Amino acid sequence: MTPEQVNLVLDGIERMRPRLPQIADAFYAELFDRHPQLRPMFPADLTRQRIKFADELHTLVVALPDLPAFLASAARLGNRHAGYGVRVAHYNQVRTVLITTIAADMGSTWTAEHEQAWTAAYDMITEAMLLNLR
Repeated sequence: MTPEQVNLVLDGIERMRPRLPQIADAFYAELFDRHPQLRPMFPADLTRQRIKFADELHTLVVALPDLPAFLASAARLGNRHAGYGVRVAHYNQVRTVLITTIAADMGSTWTAEHEQAWTAAYDMITEAMLLNLR
């Protein structure tokens, strides 16, 4: 990621922070609509899950400028996800839904630069989450 992309993502996560639980709701609704086979991997009640989603997304994004902290956080999250049965193919499914959800939340302020930055951030997070699982 370029420094400019990191700044775009950091700015975006701070702007979204008050709405992250609602963004998580929209994300899960879209994820299960597009990929209903993933629904059994999650608890029936998503209340705690949406909070965890919001917290983890924020934690990873704000850690991007600090590579050792970012890699440690991503590795822990990757190990937990492996324990839940998450496979590499799931990351691509989630990627599309997450970027779409963030774009919808940002509305008219969303640009091609935002899409490139968030896609790069997601790819970096995914790579770091999978790094120790290979």
